[in-house]
Amino acid sequence: MENKDPILAALARIEAKQDDLLKNQAEMDVELQQIRKDVKRTAAVYGGLGGVIVSTFWELLRAKLGV
Repeated sequence: MENKDPILAALARIEAKQDDLLKNQAEMDVELQQIRKDVKRTAAVYGGLGGVIVSTFWELLRAKLGV
């Protein structure tokens, strides 16, 4: 039996669009979680490398100045 009521048909289309939006939002949430995880890992690596570089430079400067 087909739905001949235009209001019910419009509501069915709206519901289908909302389902698609919710599905897309869930997929984007998963992608954002992965991006956050990657950013934290990258920040930790580069933060550590920056600390090593600064420490090395500081020690070289101290050795050069004889402090």
